[in-house]
Amino acid sequence: MKKALAISVCLCMIFTFAGCGSKSEKVAGFEYYHYETDQLDKDIRTLDKLADTDKSKKIIKLYDKLYDQCIELDTLYSVAYIKHSTNMASEYYDKEQLYCYKVLVDREDKICQACRNITRGPSADSFKEHVGDRAFEAFANYDEMTPKEKKLVKQEQKLVNQYYDIYDKVDSEGVEYKGETWTLDDLMGDRGESLALSNYDAYSKVYYMISREVNQKTGPIFIKLVKLRDELAEINGYDNYADYADAESYNRDYTGQDLKGVYEDVRKISEKYNENYIAALSVGMEPSYPDMPAKKLLKYLDMYSGKISKLAGKSSRMLLDENLYNIGDGEGRQNISYTSYIFRANRPYICQTLEHDIDFATLTHEFGHFVQYSVSTPDNVLTDYQNMDLAEIASNGYQGLMTHYYDEIFGQYADSATRCALNDLLENVIEGCIMDEFQREVYANPNMDLKEINRTYSRIQAQYDESYKGEPGYAWAFVPHNFESPMYYFSYAASGLAALQIWNQSQTDFKGAVKTWEKITRIGVYNSQYLSVLDQCGLKKFTEEGAAMEICRPALKATKVSVKN
Repeated sequence: MKKALAISVCLCMIFTFAGCGSKSEKVAGFEYYHYETDQLDKDIRTLDKLADTDKSKKIIKLYDKLYDQCIELDTLYSVAYIKHSTNMASEYYDKEQLYCYKVLVDREDKICQACRNITRGPSADSFKEHVGDRAFEAFANYDEMTPKEKKLVKQEQKLVNQYYDIYDKVDSEGVEYKGETWTLDDLMGDRGESLALSNYDAYSKVYYMISREVNQKTGPIFIKLVKLRDELAEINGYDNYADYADAESYNRDYTGQDLKGVYEDVRKISEKYNENYIAALSVGMEPSYPDMPAKKLLKYLDMYSGKISKLAGKSSRMLLDENLYNIGDGEGRQNISYTSYIFRANRPYICQTLEHDIDFATLTHEFGHFVQYSVSTPDNVLTDYQNMDLAEIASNGYQGLMTHYYDEIFGQYADSATRCALNDLLENVIEGCIMDEFQREVYANPNMDLKEINRTYSRIQAQYDESYKGEPGYAWAFVPHNFESPMYYFSYAASGLAALQIWNQSQTDFKGAVKTWEKITRIGVYNSQYLSVLDQCGLKKFTEEGAAMEICRPALKATKVSVKN
């Protein structure tokens, strides 16, 4: 059984939009409070003492009590994280989400140790009957975290928080260019668009200055995280953190070695994708989504989710009726969107920071996660694991299915919005490979300094897009996954290749595509593996020679814009 804590928050990076959400201080009906650990610690010690006795009734009763407290703690962590990410200025929630994380790491480890001891004692049979075969086996094979590992995990979370603090500080302070202050929001908004149209060289200069500032300020944190994580991998008998993460964090049924052929195929896909994009720019047809206020986003999501499937329609009503979202923009919000599961409420929860030009795509993506969490939850929060390659199929797949109704939703802008949605899926595949290849090389060489890391990113990025040749390689620091969720990014490529197959099917058999999406969604993300599930659902695996190009070809064709137009 893996020792890393399985956090229920499912993150999807999207950079920042008008306040809309529940006015209540509660999240999914749950109000945060500071958790005191005295009784919990006492009960854990008692369970451990009972482990080698035949007092099975007392053991099971106390185990159930502790399990319930794990649900409570996980819920508190999720709520504190949501509160923190929607109000970064709150020192209270900053400290509380870190506190909850530390308590979860330490106490769940101790509870699992006690449960392991129970599996070796006279009450083992009764305990097995109570928790089930799979959980019993996981407890029996549990390898507790050493004090060193606990220390590293806590240091890791602290460094991740420092990254967000520094990133937000740099972003809010901006840079000075010709007597004017520019933030990233300025550059990506109307002001930046105006500058790009009037003086693209100046626009590029400002972007370079901002990206360099973020890179130089957050780079040292990344270097510390790389060394810390490789140390964690070494303790567990792995050559580097990438191999450790594949096996222990993501439970992948493929290895880094299996991805080398995929990288080669995706470089060719990237070449075709870039040709299409440049052609679109040359005729002023860059794909985009029309801007919508938050209420309209939710209205369209609800209206068309019901048309796509009963499963999605039921989830959208629950989302709206129970205010299971926090959607907004403004100062103080973390520049990410994600879906979390609030265990105490038995409800998923969407937290979205708005950006205006990709907001409908972001909402439909997160709603895909929302639906999956609505129908697929762990049997045991202490032992079950999430497979993130599968989790992203539900979200990316739903984005693709929604394009079926883009004519009704976007009217004359439907073609542009559809190309934008397909570009998102293709970019997931391309960027998933770029970031994965970059991370694997860095974690295999943990003594790189920041200049070497930047050169590595620049070189790899240019292999997928020649226009990046000679770039300084600063942009990786904009991606929170590099700091918070290492080796996660290939899940976007893996899921994108599955989601594109669902979209391909939807072009000739929409109902069949919906059934495929529903089947994957219902299988869920717990205790399943990616390649195995694709087999069950009749989808092609990327490990097959030439599969990636075959899967992406229809989308590449659909996103092509004739220069004659």
